[in-house]
Amino acid sequence: MRGFEQPRLVRLAARPGTIAAGPRDGRLQVVDALHKAPYRDLASGEYIWRPPYPRGKPRRRPVRPNAQGHFDHLRPGTPAFSAGATFAAAACVLDIWEHYLDRRLRLRLNQRQRRFELIPRVRRLGDNAYSGVGYVEFGFAGEDPRQPYCENLDVVAHEVGHHILRAVIGPTPADAAAFEHQAHVEAAADLVSLVAVLHFDRVVAHLLEETRGKLYSRNVASRVGEFRSEWSGRLEARTAFHDKRLEDVAAARRKGDFHTYGRPFLGAAYDVLVEIYESHLVRRELITRRLARRSGRATARSGRALRREFAARYRLNPDGFADALREATGDFARLLARAWQQTRPGPDTFARVAGHLVAADRRLTGGRYRRVIRQAFAQRGIVARSRRP
Repeated sequence: MRGFEQPRLVRLAARPGTIAAGPRDGRLQVVDALHKAPYRDLASGEYIWRPPYPRGKPRRRPVRPNAQGHFDHLRPGTPAFSAGATFAAAACVLDIWEHYLDRRLRLRLNQRQRRFELIPRVRRLGDNAYSGVGYVEFGFAGEDPRQPYCENLDVVAHEVGHHILRAVIGPTPADAAAFEHQAHVEAAADLVSLVAVLHFDRVVAHLLEETRGKLYSRNVASRVGEFRSEWSGRLEARTAFHDKRLEDVAAARRKGDFHTYGRPFLGAAYDVLVEIYESHLVRRELITRRLARRSGRATARSGRALRREFAARYRLNPDGFADALREATGDFARLLARAWQQTRPGPDTFARVAGHLVAADRRLTGGRYRRVIRQAFAQRGIVARSRRP
């Protein structure tokens, strides 16, 4: 991913000495399995076998911390680095979202399984990453051994996001409501990833330099979610900047393609984030209210003049734009966390979650973003259903 070729240091909310060789803590464990067959069939998704990975099967030795308990001595390009990066990314995403959810999550495990498995390099998984009960495992972008998905925070966050959402919302219902529930989970896992990557200053700086502060565009944030590097292509269904409505993806429902069917929800949520960000810019007097109105979805591609005006404003105070984006990310994450905590498996998932976002905004901000949320989802054919407390 251009601009992020060098690894970034991750600091975890863990007491010294609590992360052991593996890496491993009380909840997560890297299992660097050798010659491993995927736990699930790649075509059907059905389980072939399940964790825990048997002790007698081949694996690399656990990666050990240094004398201070850190793992920052691991060298990029080695299996040991992949193991450390996988653990760091997964634990970091959990730290971030447990902060917004204000509780520790219990990840679902199989019988006789003590820790959640992170399996960094599974050649037979191909150009893919998979998650299931008690594990996540990663293949390689374009099946290129130089591009392990486990070293991509975006991909790890998406897969861990599935488990966060299951812990908060619940399992997929076994009825007609399953399809839209799964479509929402795929889109929501991308939002888990988006919030996580925006907690890194390097990402924020790169994003704002790339866009000159105008986030209604194709950029590193709107392309988040199971990102494939430029050499291996891109899953178009993952792009958050688009104008798709539910009626535009009706064929995806008939085909059982819940990734594509989730695009309108993902696009609406991204619009909400950008509108919140621009409202912070207005409050900080970094842009005018008129510029914020012109920047909306209807004029997102209206031409160079709008981009030049944003760029001129951005040049005056790049740090202010970065602070506004950080504040907006926090607001957005808190809305999502509270909305998901109010959501249970059932029919009309998109409309119910949108309604819960409205209710969450009423509780958290007094309704500051109510109009933004309702309009963003209505433009995608999703009518927010909310009930007053």
